[in-house]
Amino acid sequence: MNQSQKLLFLLLRATLFEEKIDASKFVEADWKQIFNLSDIQTVSSLVLDGIGMLPHSVLQITFDKKMMLFAKMQRMEQMNTIYRCAIVKIDKALKAEGIQAVFMKGQMVALRYPNPLHRTPGDIDFVVASEDFDRTMAVMEKIGKVDHGLVHEHHGMAWVDGVVVEPHYKVHNYQRPSTDQAMQEMFSSVFPTELSSADIDGYEVPVFPPTFESVFLISHMVNHVYEEGLGLRQVIDYAMFLHHCADKIDWMLHNEWLYRMRMERAWRIFTCICVDYLGLPLPSQVEPFSYNERKMAAALLEDIMRVGNFGRGEYVFQHQGMMDAWKNYCWVAKRCIRLGFVCPSEARWWMISKLKRFFWKKKLEKEKKG
Repeated sequence: MNQSQKLLFLLLRATLFEEKIDASKFVEADWKQIFNLSDIQTVSSLVLDGIGMLPHSVLQITFDKKMMLFAKMQRMEQMNTIYRCAIVKIDKALKAEGIQAVFMKGQMVALRYPNPLHRTPGDIDFVVASEDFDRTMAVMEKIGKVDHGLVHEHHGMAWVDGVVVEPHYKVHNYQRPSTDQAMQEMFSSVFPTELSSADIDGYEVPVFPPTFESVFLISHMVNHVYEEGLGLRQVIDYAMFLHHCADKIDWMLHNEWLYRMRMERAWRIFTCICVDYLGLPLPSQVEPFSYNERKMAAALLEDIMRVGNFGRGEYVFQHQGMMDAWKNYCWVAKRCIRLGFVCPSEARWWMISKLKRFFWKKKLEKEKKG
């Protein structure tokens, strides 16, 4: 880890867990590189919160740059406010039609941040029962826009008040069939009767119960590892989740579900990064990490810092033809080989499933056009 990366983590630890900063370490900081890293990892406002804890004497930043950064933070706060309003609007519209939804990721995990408005937003994700999906898309069309031709393997696409919305008819896809089946069965055990709720500006939004949410967030990170690239934002999401919810998890059930998903090792690696690098106090329910686990965590973190969120630092998927499909597949295959230790079962199946997704799909599209 280089010096700028070390300083980035000091700023994040200060923001997330109020860890005191040694200002002397920032006297010769390369701020341009630190800001570039924060953009690649989509944690810019969290870094700015940490910078706010430093004395002005060590901040070698021009006034114009400071104003630009402040304006960027304000825009993020405004964006997150719009997202929160959109979630309430969507849930009310769905409930008016008798449709139960559960919201996940994004603004739901942001609620656990020191300042929920300083998590970089992505889109709005929620899940409905598969039999309610068509009615859900009709509701989305009433309150926003829908692209009926853009239905993915587990979700559709919509826009509400300018915000990208992904209505899911399936919680997520997993590459190994037995793993995918296990997740769908676990989801069915909590949806819709065992949901929790989260307060967004005085409105109660349906969310996953803590035990299921933990396993879901872990599995979501595994998917990012082998496809677009895992960023610090997703790892921070899990760190903040554990910080606030470790005592609410049914740990016996949690361990059983991780075993079924074949993701026990992945959970240990992700949690090790949260503790050793982000400063999460080790939850009492989590055993200390072994030398090998710390070694694997360091190897994964090296990839995270190089590749960034959705591959921003190294590679961004293109979808313009067979050549792009081949390049995308090579990217995924290399990641599966290099990072197979994180979750071996999913890594092996990613290489098989991507052949179908990248090439079989392209062939069908070509035949359809022909």
